[in-house]
Amino acid sequence: MDTVHGEGESILDLAGFWRRLGAFAIDCVLLGMVGSILGQLLFGQLARLGGYGTWLGFAIALAYFGICNSRINGGQTFGKKVLSVRVVDVHGQLLSLSRSLCRYTVLGLPFFLNGMSIDPQRPMPWLVYLVALIFIGGGLSIIYLYIFNRRTRQSLHDLAVGSYVVRVEPRLPVKPLASLWQGHFVVLALLAVAGLAAPVVGERVSHSQGLAGLLPAYSLLLKQPHVVNVMVTNGWVSMNGQAARHYLSAQLVLDTSQIDYDVLANNAAHLMAANYPDIASKDAVVVDLIYGYNIGISSARKVHRYSFTPQELR
Repeated sequence: MDTVHGEGESILDLAGFWRRLGAFAIDCVLLGMVGSILGQLLFGQLARLGGYGTWLGFAIALAYFGICNSRINGGQTFGKKVLSVRVVDVHGQLLSLSRSLCRYTVLGLPFFLNGMSIDPQRPMPWLVYLVALIFIGGGLSIIYLYIFNRRTRQSLHDLAVGSYVVRVEPRLPVKPLASLWQGHFVVLALLAVAGLAAPVVGERVSHSQGLAGLLPAYSLLLKQPHVVNVMVTNGWVSMNGQAARHYLSAQLVLDTSQIDYDVLANNAAHLMAANYPDIASKDAVVVDLIYGYNIGISSARKVHRYSFTPQELR
């Protein structure tokens, strides 16, 4: 038995950090294999999903972790079976399906939101702050509790539903559960504030002179046919002590491979040169045309790279 009831206390043999991490790593590898197989079979269909592909990956992961960590599968994913741990509540009982699904939603959302793109030309403030709170505040809180909550070994998703990860075969003697250190809640509040502050900092950075000059090119490139996502950067590179070479670069994510890459790259480079105020200071204009998919649990892409000099684009 995982639980001993006595005088109102629950006694659980909590799984340690490395055992939990190992089980999660095994599950991630398994899901990655599933995603890779899907990518081999449905590359074109997944590529057309664009940024929405991560929601497909989230749905697959939610079904896997939600079902397996519930009473339906004995509270064990494949990784947990390998390392002999399971998910239970404070009384040592297995979780209902709905509770298990909620548990993984809290764990999975910060990771899968990492692939979500938001158009800075059409901002939705409430969405920006919500994503930042979940991705930054939630993600950092999960990592923090995984490492530092040594009393109850619960991370944010466990605290949300009152679950624990325990050994299937408890070691004896088993100590009663300790209470959660209240100082953790102060840290979680600070991490939430950091998440909410991130968009404000990002907006100020985006209005700096260097980044502000990229926005016109970004906006025009995003309107090109079959372009679903764009990233525009400027930078420099120096190798073997040679003089630095400065470049303006754009990555264009496409929703089809049935296009003339040469024409699209040439048009994109001319748009960049015409709409970047300091193009004469650059040594090269680089355009990467990317066709592929990212579903969170797996990704693959094909890249066609083109390089132009500013003189060629006059």
